[in-house]
Amino acid sequence: MSEENPQNKDLIISKKFAIAQDICGALAFILAIVQGITLIISAKSFLVIAGVILIVEYISSHCKSYFFDKGHRLREIGLIDNSFNEKRIPNYNSEPYYSNSSISPEEIKLLANIHENSLFTSRIAEKMSFPYYLFSAVAFLFFIIKLFIIKLFMSGMDDYSSLLLSFIVSSSLFDRAIKLNSLKKASEEVYGKSNEICNTYEKFPVKTNMFLPQIMEVLLLYENAIFESKIILSERIFYELNSALSKEWQDIRDRYLIYKC
Repeated sequence: MSEENPQNKDLIISKKFAIAQDICGALAFILAIVQGITLIISAKSFLVIAGVILIVEYISSHCKSYFFDKGHRLREIGLIDNSFNEKRIPNYNSEPYYSNSSISPEEIKLLANIHENSLFTSRIAEKMSFPYYLFSAVAFLFFIIKLFIIKLFMSGMDDYSSLLLSFIVSSSLFDRAIKLNSLKKASEEVYGKSNEICNTYEKFPVKTNMFLPQIMEVLLLYENAIFESKIILSERIFYELNSALSKEWQDIRDRYLIYKC
């Protein structure tokens, strides 16, 4: 699978805002720890700094979603165009991206593209989720420890402010970890349903257009999962897994008769 696609521009911008969101989360967590241990910043200043960080984090989240939606729409158009031999995006050749040009029935080419996408998405999302779970667990552990200390010693407003900030940060990181895990599971479900369609054809080789309702089902399932998560898959992990997953996909495509009709 090639990394070149028309949605790159919007998704790169979205990814930059996602990084800004992560940086804000990291700064907020560090601030909460430092304030909770040292009380070096006055309560008023702490609340102002924390408020600014959270506002920037919110704006980054909104902008990330805006550009993600634009890129997602272009990705959908590219998927349909490639599957049904359309050309609604000028000066873009989608064949290297999906690598399924040898498949001629349009509905089966759509199935192959979804099948390939779900394979890549599930494996990349699986590797991406661990750091978010780790950092959210650390942030939540700090929240629990801090809560226990406050309950024992009942410190001032600074303690409660840093406690609230650490809770917000841990919740945000945990939410992204959950979304990644949901995307992984949904992609695995799409991958499994695609395998089922291919396996059914092995047993009952009927006309391929008879599978169109099932193909539309997996298409909607996959696209809804991508849209709801608004997760941009890691380029680093993509490059790391691309060769192995491309080979695995070629083996899958060569194994099923439906992709040879």
